[in-house]
Amino acid sequence: MESRMRDVRGMTVGVGTEPCLSAGPRWGPHPAVLHLDIDAFFASVEQLRQPALQGRPVIVGSGVAASASYEARAYGIRAGTSLAEARRLCPEAVVLPGHAPTYRAFAEHVFDLAAELAPNLETFLDDALLDLTGTERVHGHLIRAAAELRRRIREETGLSVSLGLATNRMVARMVTRLAKPGGFAWLRPGGEATFVARRPIEELLGIGPTRAALLREMGVTRVEDLRVFPPARLRELFGEIGLLLAARAWGRETRAVAAAEMPRSIRRETSFDEPEADASVLEGMLHYLSDRAAGQARSLGIEPRGLRVHLRWADGGGVARQATLDQRGATTEVLFAAARELLAALFVRRMGVRNLGVEIARFRPSAGPQLALFDAEGESESAGARAGRLDHVVDLLRAQFGFRALMRGPSLELMDRLPSDASGFVLRTPCLTR
Repeated sequence: MESRMRDVRGMTVGVGTEPCLSAGPRWGPHPAVLHLDIDAFFASVEQLRQPALQGRPVIVGSGVAASASYEARAYGIRAGTSLAEARRLCPEAVVLPGHAPTYRAFAEHVFDLAAELAPNLETFLDDALLDLTGTERVHGHLIRAAAELRRRIREETGLSVSLGLATNRMVARMVTRLAKPGGFAWLRPGGEATFVARRPIEELLGIGPTRAALLREMGVTRVEDLRVFPPARLRELFGEIGLLLAARAWGRETRAVAAAEMPRSIRRETSFDEPEADASVLEGMLHYLSDRAAGQARSLGIEPRGLRVHLRWADGGGVARQATLDQRGATTEVLFAAARELLAALFVRRMGVRNLGVEIARFRPSAGPQLALFDAEGESESAGARAGRLDHVVDLLRAQFGFRALMRGPSLELMDRLPSDASGFVLRTPCLTR
């Protein structure tokens, strides 16, 4: 049983690899947010499914790596690394296309266990935030309770997770970095400002590659360097988010853990085994991807205002177009009609397509479909209302019997061409919601 304390510039971060006997005093009435991150998620699931892959470098993805095992990361391979570059760095790596429904099932099991500990849980693709504020009366010592959750996840799913506990969501995520892979770190209340001060500027929430590059040109390399700028100056540089960055530079984050946070985008895409030039097949796949994206948005109670379609040609070149969706609703019919127009504008070369994808974004709460069984006398139902009613029925049937139970529209073109299971077509690229 191992537990240790790590000193970070005059303050202490607890780090444990097993349920900790030296966890110190209770957390008390302070806010408590636990960040849970599944280590090398897709690759770890594949190593569980195929024991022969244990200890070997494993990459999941198509075109680029979506996930890399820690054995692969030792060669410098990360999510986003092109597969060509990954094979150059590690010729012996095992590259797998991935299977999104399998990963979703593992994630749901992990999140179900987490939900037993937290009354409020916010989940993402491979990580989650748990609001544990005030739960010591139920669970006892929070640090020991969190360590027990980590043990249960390993025992029941076989997956390794890293945990970070702090007083707010941003700092909890930053603390988790100290625990990876497979450990548990915690920062006690009061140490937030000191802890974030020495972290690289890229770790601060809201600092992406573009902002980080600009700040480094200005000599800002650590979070504490950002504190010399007045909030008004950061607002001039970055807009309204500059005010948030000014507060976050001191370890302050006021966003609560919310069970139904809107994702930034929903993306559905796939790569073809061989470059595809048949327009009917491309249109069928576009319909299927649009149907999956629209269904996910409906399940979250949101509707998109932005749409983007992208494709990559057989020679590696890529093109994309985007559009604004003026019509309200997240119906498959609306989304596919707009996506088809974008695809028509993109598909202008006499060359096969290697990758095709749909992405929806700029969400707002959905107004919801009209679900009355009968229209009022003398009123005719609009086409949009009919499409919404149809989607609602389709969603109910798929929720009960699986996506494949009801295939429709141009997607039917793919039935004899692609393998499928109850979750739908088995695509080469996992579906992502961010």
